[in-house]
Amino acid sequence: MVRGRGPHRSEGHVRRTTVRRSLPPLRTAQTVAAILMVACLTGIAVVSVAPPFAARTLEINGATFTSQTIIRSILGMDETPNVFRIETDRAAEKLARLPAVRWASVEVRLPSTVVVTIVEREPKLVWAIGGNRFVVDQDGLLFGLVDSAGNPIASSAGPLATPNPGASSSAAPASPTPVPTVSESPGATPEAPATPSKSPTKAPATPSKSPTKAPPKPTSTSSGSPSGSPAPTYDASLMPSLAPAPTADPAATSGKGALALQVVFDRRASDAGLSLGGIIDPVSLDAGYRLAGLTPTDVGSKAAALAVVLDDIHGFTVSSVPTGWVADFGFYTPSARKVTVIPNQVRDLRSALLKWGEARVAWVFLVSDISEGHVDTVILREGS
Repeated sequence: MVRGRGPHRSEGHVRRTTVRRSLPPLRTAQTVAAILMVACLTGIAVVSVAPPFAARTLEINGATFTSQTIIRSILGMDETPNVFRIETDRAAEKLARLPAVRWASVEVRLPSTVVVTIVEREPKLVWAIGGNRFVVDQDGLLFGLVDSAGNPIASSAGPLATPNPGASSSAAPASPTPVPTVSESPGATPEAPATPSKSPTKAPATPSKSPTKAPPKPTSTSSGSPSGSPAPTYDASLMPSLAPAPTADPAATSGKGALALQVVFDRRASDAGLSLGGIIDPVSLDAGYRLAGLTPTDVGSKAAALAVVLDDIHGFTVSSVPTGWVADFGFYTPSARKVTVIPNQVRDLRSALLKWGEARVAWVFLVSDISEGHVDTVILREGS
């Protein structure tokens, strides 16, 4: 049997050749771009160390309570850095954490100038603690210092651990007060209002602590409403011990930029350790602002001035300057004894001075709160 053969299949080997395509040469534009890129990088490297671009000049606008020393330190200008290496945003953020600064910006002007613009917090009151006279803003923040004549003292205090209330470096304030370019001279400062025109805008919250001691309660029969009572009898045993407020330093001279702000002398143990960046409790701040804003005319006095003292024994006292009489206004709380009774107390003080005569009055205890039948205590001078 003959077997047929099927179709013959040729199994030929197929050779595959790899085709290599040669890359076209770089175009002229690409070559030029590469050269320019290298040149730019080289130029940046050279400029970043070039002496003409070293930060030599510092312009500061608006710094009154902030010293040039701390600003230079934050910018690193003590080592004359290259202006291209100064991180302006980061520096502005650090400046905004300084006690007195509400807003700050940093910009570079070639070839070698750094411009710092600062908007500082607005001083509302002088809060004296120990030998320091701090300026306090509406939030109760102790942010700056003045001397006994009201001249601002530039401080080198560093950034606070936490941001200042309301401080910002990312955007300019809505309506910044124009500020001049100043040096570190303590006399250079924006003008401030002579006397407070309104109470702080923030309502009192809760006090930091309750008074440690209650104000003294005289046991003499010399109590009576100023509106009508027998003449009080002087009793030396009822005269409280109160260190008078310091008198003005005759050697202190007010400079061109001195702040004519009223003063509260705080002698509370809880506030003895406060420094820049410390905060006064809202109730005390509100009461101090109201009382320090009083004038002799407001209480029917012919004294040259009034002094406000806050301590742990009497609370708030207001006395004539030079000291002739003392009015004990006492302590205030957010609920039981609000600062809203102060106008009634001022009215009673005025009535007492008018009734008994300012020269005869030694102490007036204004214990009035909200009751209609409140009774104040008046102590007259011996022999009057």
